[in-house]
Amino acid sequence: MKNYLCGILILLSFSSHAGITVNATRVIYDGNKKETPVTISNAKDSSVFLVRSWIESENKGESIPFIITPPLFRIDPGQENILRISLMSEALPQNKESLFWLNILSVPPATDKKNSLQFSVNSKMKLIYRPSSLVGKQAASAYKQLQFSHSGNQLMVSNPTPYYINLFSVSVNNVPIKDVRMVPPNANITLNATEGNKVSWKAINDAGGITPEENKSF
Repeated sequence: MKNYLCGILILLSFSSHAGITVNATRVIYDGNKKETPVTISNAKDSSVFLVRSWIESENKGESIPFIITPPLFRIDPGQENILRISLMSEALPQNKESLFWLNILSVPPATDKKNSLQFSVNSKMKLIYRPSSLVGKQAASAYKQLQFSHSGNQLMVSNPTPYYINLFSVSVNNVPIKDVRMVPPNANITLNATEGNKVSWKAINDAGGITPEENKSF
């Protein structure tokens, strides 16, 4: 085990390292189901890896209501393995989504080669619990319901829906805003923006794709 754990840990937000590939960029846990699978693949021309997985809360110190099986495994070149995420608690809100983070750490084996550098990479992605009452087509169109208000160089974005809306882009009078981010359910965020009377935006959908652009005038 010690040989596998050597190297340098780098936290990155993409879903592959060397030959290791994850079949998703985000995970939506359907409250109607007993578990959600995530497929891990290793390329045929890759090397053996040790894969460790765990879940973190958006709020530090909050208990994790999920378990992952298996939490630690070896994957050889050309192999696939399935992580199964199961909900173990009924304490999560049922009137809005809850956000967690899935971590998948791939660790290469030790090498005796001189002047070589090995990297362990942690693919970190959103894990969103969607209660059974919210499963359906409403999630796909939730981004259209965003509300905007402008005050000076501040643009307030209000999300009246029970869904997390991950913004991809926002522009005011065709001027893009930098550092757009996710808007939690029934919450507001504030973005730095130029003055204007027209806002346009796109969001990232459940599959990791980009939605059509929406437009509103103040």
